[in-house]
Amino acid sequence: MPHVRFRALLPMLALALTGCGPGIAGEPIPAAGFQDEPRSTTRAPADEPQIPRPRDAARADPCALLQPEALAALGGPVGRPHRGDPVPGACAQRLGSAPEDTAAAGFYAPYEAVVDRQPRGVAVAVEGHSSWLYCEEITEHQTCTAATAIAPDRTLLTMLSLRGASAADTSDPLFRLTRTALGALPPA
Repeated sequence: MPHVRFRALLPMLALALTGCGPGIAGEPIPAAGFQDEPRSTTRAPADEPQIPRPRDAARADPCALLQPEALAALGGPVGRPHRGDPVPGACAQRLGSAPEDTAAAGFYAPYEAVVDRQPRGVAVAVEGHSSWLYCEEITEHQTCTAATAIAPDRTLLTMLSLRGASAADTSDPLFRLTRTALGALPPA
């Protein structure tokens, strides 16, 4: 007799457990913060990026911006650098700290374009230069990028991706790499 009662209650229990739940609020996060369509931000359009010492990207090799000694604290470089990674005009270097850990430096779009493409980023300053910081966890790696204004039409892009790290643990060494790469650029 107890089996009969349980079988009678089973359809009602299933109906109660499969009721409609509320939808998930928010928007999906674009991969690595780069989206196809720029979005507006809270940044005032009159804000001009600060560029106290313009730099000349045309005379610099992106693969020379992060030398092995700059990467030593992150496990050092592993293998050869990869040109055009993560974007054209940049150069990525695998690190010895963990599988798939990567640092990169190179040149990217104007500061305003980066702000539009990464609306969830934050404005910071690196040696007085306007810089746009964006961090996102991607496949167990905290990936942070900094786009630092070096000319009206160009940013210095630095990226650091560390397995199992927090945004704070990733952004601090990213800023050290950004200062190193900024110092390696010739003045305009």
